[in-house]
Amino acid sequence: MTNIAIRQEPAISEPPGIGADLKMLARWISLGACTGGLAGLLVGGVGGRLAMLLLRFTSDDSIRGLESDDGFIMGRFTLGGTLSLLVVTTVLGSVGGLIVAAGRPFFPARFVMIGWALAAGAIVGSIIVRSDGVDFTLLDPKVMAIAMFVGIPAAGACLIAWLISRWESWWWADRKRTMVAAVPGLPALIFFPLDIAVAAVAITWLAALRIEGVRSLGVRLPVRVLALALFALLTGSGAVALARDVNGIL
Repeated sequence: MTNIAIRQEPAISEPPGIGADLKMLARWISLGACTGGLAGLLVGGVGGRLAMLLLRFTSDDSIRGLESDDGFIMGRFTLGGTLSLLVVTTVLGSVGGLIVAAGRPFFPARFVMIGWALAAGAIVGSIIVRSDGVDFTLLDPKVMAIAMFVGIPAAGACLIAWLISRWESWWWADRKRTMVAAVPGLPALIFFPLDIAVAAVAITWLAALRIEGVRSLGVRLPVRVLALALFALLTGSGAVALARDVNGIL
């Protein structure tokens, strides 16, 4: 009897449906917002308040009662002001967490923490440290003030990247653990402009996933090189602006 070889056609895997994509987006959006919220609360809120307290004792008494560039009264520590700072830094941290989560597919895993730390220190630091404001021209010692308020966003971004790498294995799989860890992301829910922006980006990305080839963009070398080049350009621009302001202050 003659054996007839039957050629098996390779199975073509169907892309995930809209339901699976919605679940994937919700998982990563919530992970980014919650890890960012926790980092913003701890590093930006608590760390920022401690930095302000330290500078209160190292700076001249004449700064007390003056309004800072961010609208806070220097040298005055109230419960309302502290809670306001914690909420603001938590929401801003959630924004940072969403950015880190969105950029993860394009970033080499071994450099993700140091890369985001450098980017946040340069870009966010250039926004905080301003030579035309009152904060860094009146606070002493100026070098310490600059170092702390550049280091805070850098440490916050590094913590976000670390938390995402640690939490992604159990996020949503362990429901009880996820519910507890999700608490720092709740303040972002009441900030409607952020909610609208996230919803718009999610809908756009969901629609883009329906286009053939979009899912594999994150693993394509030219796309990753372009993304890293843009990342380096933004970081470099922030570093140049930061250096200019630091030079003006010192």
